[in-house]
Amino acid sequence: MVAKKTERGAVALEFLLLFPLIFSLIYAAGVYGVLFSWQVRMQVAVDRSTAAVMALDRSATADPQVAAEALADAAMATMDLAFLGTVPTSAVCSFEAGTPESIVCTLGVPMEGDCPDGMATAGGDAPRQLGFFNGFPPLPDCLMAEARVTF
Repeated sequence: MVAKKTERGAVALEFLLLFPLIFSLIYAAGVYGVLFSWQVRMQVAVDRSTAAVMALDRSATADPQVAAEALADAAMATMDLAFLGTVPTSAVCSFEAGTPESIVCTLGVPMEGDCPDGMATAGGDAPRQLGFFNGFPPLPDCLMAEARVTF
């Protein structure tokens, strides 16, 4: 079958129109896949830091709150966050307001904005610079993982 003169280049035109759409869908899926992987690993890190508090022997310490916070902070400090590379992170373990026997551990990575509650971040390159396109795909303001434990 021979194409008519008026139909030559129709396939090239369709490819020209569809390639950016297909490429952007694949690119966005890759970026969101990386973010999902970070979120899961961050959640595991804060879960482990709060689980470390459960090993505290309350009868062996004079101030169990201080000991619990020290255990959670020590566990958070030993977590392997190398998968984040040079991305700025903030890790905070503190007592939950109103419940003196409850510790909250939060790990935050600023993406398009700042993390809430004034979480300070260490230096590094923001993930918004990851990739070719500035602002595509849209990222959350802050990627956060949080875990609570009452001891």
